[in-house]
Amino acid sequence: MIFMEKLLRKIVNSKKSVRALRISSAVSSILIALSYFAVLYLAFVQNRLEALYVVCMTAIPFFIVSLFRRLFDAPRPYEIYDFYKEKPKEKKGRSFPSRHVFSGFIIASVAFVYSLPLSLLALALSVLLAVSRILLGIHFIRDCVCGALIGVIAAVIGITVFGLI
Repeated sequence: MIFMEKLLRKIVNSKKSVRALRISSAVSSILIALSYFAVLYLAFVQNRLEALYVVCMTAIPFFIVSLFRRLFDAPRPYEIYDFYKEKPKEKKGRSFPSRHVFSGFIIASVAFVYSLPLSLLALALSVLLAVSRILLGIHFIRDCVCGALIGVIAAVIGITVFGLI
């Protein structure tokens, strides 16, 4: 544990590292959002109603996760640990689970139905996003792992309910 804390202190005290992590977080978020639009397009081309199914199977769990975060109101790492000199965000609480990671994993999972390469790309971007948000102190590991699991489970339930496979 001490090794991890020392490593984390070294990363967050390096302006270059922090800048690179912020860029990777932002770029992966944008590319994941674009992946979502690609999935919607592929669903629409296959069957117009499927695009509506994709919206429902991603939006409903997103709102449930958002409500849970508000009720649970877990603190963020930068609120607890003193080695974060710059606060990555002005927000307090609402850390658990990570909505960004949840969104990435549900999109990657739904994309699997339409395009394996798109799904793998979204999955890789989601992992990069999770790692960067953990290292920046925006989320704990548990926030990202749970966000990822909830995203995959919600996608499997949605795909099954809407009969997309």
